[in-house]
Amino acid sequence: MTLASSPPEYAVRLALPGDLAAVASCRRRWATEGRPGAAEPDDGDFERRMEQWWTQEASRRVTWLAWSGTHAIGMAAAVVFHRMPSPGRATARWAYVSQVWVDAALRRRGVGTDLMGAVLGWSQAEGMVRLVLNPSDAARTLYGRLGFRPADDLLRLDLG
Repeated sequence: MTLASSPPEYAVRLALPGDLAAVASCRRRWATEGRPGAAEPDDGDFERRMEQWWTQEASRRVTWLAWSGTHAIGMAAAVVFHRMPSPGRATARWAYVSQVWVDAALRRRGVGTDLMGAVLGWSQAEGMVRLVLNPSDAARTLYGRLGFRPADDLLRLDLG
C-alpha cells in the first residue's frame, strides 16, 4: 500500500534528443510557477525557439529529466566550458548548473537531490574541475547540503 504522503516512484536520466517536448514542458511550468491565477503567456513561437535553442546548445549542454511514468516532473542542466589553455597547466573543464526545477507538488521529496546527484556524478566522471550555479534563496539549503559554498570571488555586470 502506498501512502498519499510518500513520494511517487520516479527515475532520473539524461535527456535524449527526442525529449525536447518534456524539457519545453518543464520550462513552461517553471515560467508560470509562483504566479497564482496568471495565465500562461501567449507565445506561439515558444516551441520553435525551444527547438532552435535545443539544437544550438546540444554540443555543450547536458540535461537530465526526472520522470514519474511518462510525465517529466523535474529537470536540471549543465553548460560545459573549456578553459583556455595555459602554459604549464592542464586543460580543464567546468560546468555551470542551471534550470534545476521540480514540480511544486513534488518538492522536498528528494527529486531535486536526485537530479543534482546525477549532475554531480556525471561531472565527476567527466573530470570537471568545478561546478557553478546561481541558486534561488529557497534552494540554498539543498546546495549547501551537497557541498556548494558561496563564491565571493565573482563579479557581475548586467548589460540591460
